[in-house]
Amino acid sequence: MIAALIIVSGYTSINAVVKAELFPAEIRALGVGLPYALTVAIFGGTAEYFALWFKNIGHESYFYWYVTACILISLILYTTMKDTKHHSKIED
Repeated sequence: MIAALIIVSGYTSINAVVKAELFPAEIRALGVGLPYALTVAIFGGTAEYFALWFKNIGHESYFYWYVTACILISLILYTTMKDTKHHSKIED
């Protein structure tokens, strides 16, 4: 449980900064809000259906692999993002 809390605190501590540096100030609210709303609707809205489908076909543990794959895709995207350390959009 402690390890999970450490991982979550690492994400939440930089979450706002990462999102703020992705978009210029003029479109920051739209740039952060729209993708968030779409991903919550798509993945959050369908999670229950995937969980029930996996349970009905007798492979309930596959749902955890589905969630893990979504997390892996997110990790790959975050690690390959362009570094904004020297050319931040915030300073423009």
